Amino acid sequence: MLFALACAGVACQPQAAQTTAATVPPKEPSAIAQPANPLAATQPTLATLADSLTPEMQATLRRVDLSSLWKKAGVLDGFFGRDPQRLSLVILQAARDSLKPGLFHVAGKARYKKQVSSFVGLIQVAQLTDYYEQGMLLSQGDDDLAYVADSTNEAGGYIANARAYSASSSFEFTGAAPSSYLLAGRMLLDFWLNDKGKIGFMNAPAEGQILEKSPTKGSALVVKGNWQDVPGKPAKPFLLSRDIFLLSPSLIADFGIGDRGAQVNPKYVKQGWRNYWENDEWWADSPKPSLNL
Repeated sequence: MLFALACAGVACQPQAAQTTAATVPPKEPSAIAQPANPLAATQPTLATLADSLTPEMQATLRRVDLSSLWKKAGVLDGFFGRDPQRLSLVILQAARDSLKPGLFHVAGKARYKKQVSSFVGLIQVAQLTDYYEQGMLLSQGDDDLAYVADSTNEAGGYIANARAYSASSSFEFTGAAPSSYLLAGRMLLDFWLNDKGKIGFMNAPAEGQILEKSPTKGSALVVKGNWQDVPGKPAKPFLLSRDIFLLSPSLIADFGIGDRGAQVNPKYVKQGWRNYWENDEWWADSPKPSLNL
């Protein structure tokens, strides 16, 4: 089955944050309006997921604002329906809720078969666990990660000021008028957090390297869910990622070809994959024409 990707949570249990930081002051209420959508009534409420966060998870979420990562993720590409039809999504705005540190208000755009639509919605973190391998911090190459040499360590050293986490979240995105679709499902995010509150994606050490034990396979962010246009009618599944080539081998064996499988097989061009590597800013609003008098 196309979407049989094993995106289960890591086995390690959540731990309390290593350092204590002051509670982030409440922000102003988000200006991202959440319109009513009759499709939402068919979905489980996100409010119950917030109750599943342990005190330790909530303490960590107060130290880190994940909204910056939702926005930095860029375009998420992937498969829509039961074939390799391309679907793209980008989060353009994100704001943490002023009262709930694990709830985020977002707005963005989606593209399917050259049709671009806007959406607004919510992301609710449901679980936070330690990343499966803390030693992977050594490969991130970020100046905000403090390396300490240690000859007794098999890797020759370690990162002393940060910890890596995996977050599992649920989301509901509603199409803005004139669209009326509902996107709902699960997000998997791998990230690091240092002692000063700075964060970053936990990426694979090398381009094209698949991390089988990572919830995101090394892509740092995976979005898996269903797209529903009309209440009562079957929803279509979709799977998106920051690097679809890390997921495609387990889904469509011949999707990626060439060096490290980083080129789209020409047989899938008709499914929307013709210009994958081109910098096509399809989400950008067209500038208003100016008058030259």
